[in-house]
Amino acid sequence: MKSLYERFDKSKGICTDSRKLRSGQIFFALKGDNFNGNQFANEALKNGASAIVLDEIIENLDYNNSDVFFVKNVLAHLQNFATYHRNKWGKTIIGITGSNGKTTVKELLFNVLSQGYSTHATEGNYNNHIGVPLTLLNIRDSHDIAIVEMGANHIGEIKALCEISLPDYGYITNFGLAHLEGFGGIEGVIKGKSELYEHLDKNNSISFVNPNDSIALKNCNSQNIEFTDGVNFFYKSGLLGVSFGNEEILTNLTGSYQENNVLAAITIGRNFELEDSKIAKGIANYIPQNNRGQIFKTGKNTIFLDAYNANPTSMEASLRNAVNLYKKMPHVYIAGGLLELGEYSKSQHQRMIEIFQELEIENAWFIGKQFEESQMPEKYYNYRDTAQALEALRGKQIHGNFIWIKGSRSFALEALLDEL
Repeated sequence: MKSLYERFDKSKGICTDSRKLRSGQIFFALKGDNFNGNQFANEALKNGASAIVLDEIIENLDYNNSDVFFVKNVLAHLQNFATYHRNKWGKTIIGITGSNGKTTVKELLFNVLSQGYSTHATEGNYNNHIGVPLTLLNIRDSHDIAIVEMGANHIGEIKALCEISLPDYGYITNFGLAHLEGFGGIEGVIKGKSELYEHLDKNNSISFVNPNDSIALKNCNSQNIEFTDGVNFFYKSGLLGVSFGNEEILTNLTGSYQENNVLAAITIGRNFELEDSKIAKGIANYIPQNNRGQIFKTGKNTIFLDAYNANPTSMEASLRNAVNLYKKMPHVYIAGGLLELGEYSKSQHQRMIEIFQELEIENAWFIGKQFEESQMPEKYYNYRDTAQALEALRGKQIHGNFIWIKGSRSFALEALLDEL
């Protein structure tokens, strides 16, 4: 490990895709269902890799070459290499997980903590067994704090990610109806997410806890900090506003379900001794992007777009918020199917239809085979996929509406914007 780390140029980093390799990077030959990085070992060396790490014998490769590191398992070595780097760096890591909102919290925290610290955070969706090591390996000596988002769809995954990243602090956003197929139900979700608490407890580390979350209070580790008090929320033009201390700001977020995300950012910012004015600036400057909870206007309509991910809990919260927005405009609701629900899929999709009816929503479009077995009113539309829905939209000529769009990433619902 030490000899490989000596090849690690922090400014150049590592690479797991030989097509994107830059001279001076270490190439880790990962394997997947449809690719085998070992087969590109020679190519990586020719393209200037400072070292290659592989776990299979490859023809015409000089194994006496000091740039070649042969290991038992490349993925495990990448994870261990990341932990080695994390320990060498030796500063503060905040681990974030939860069923909903973890990316929003991560981005809010990054904006807040960057007001006083050199801060690094998970980019994109790099929050799994490969993404977390890559996140760690992008930490530079100049960084003071790193925020590591951890995703999971089965028990044991958060435990493993904690053992790789070794967080000093942690926050679990909530325990919702996400990845029920992998976790085996809500009790599995609670157990799986609480592995962060168990890691923090084992290492005498600190968690941040929402005192209104009974599950979090019951399962959190012994050393914890509850949300700060004296924070008040208000709404203006559909956006969430917040006042605390001597500060009052309007955020770029919408929905009461965002209040806990803002509370977490304020609490953690104050814990790291940032002035309220800096915390307020960081929160106010955060603008949702990448199809996550964005509100914007097209030439025809006002759009709420949350097409990055969805589960029953997040969809219900978003939907209940949406019916109170732009009340003077006609509303159109477009929902994509919810994935990874296993045996709960049929009942959860039917429940979603019933929530639409409870909220007296008139114009609703449902996309995906997940809704095909649901009983729904004749006034609702159901399409097998986004392409079919897009074709139907071309004949509608929708103008002057508020349009709510939410669904799982695989549906790529943002494609509908071409007609909206």
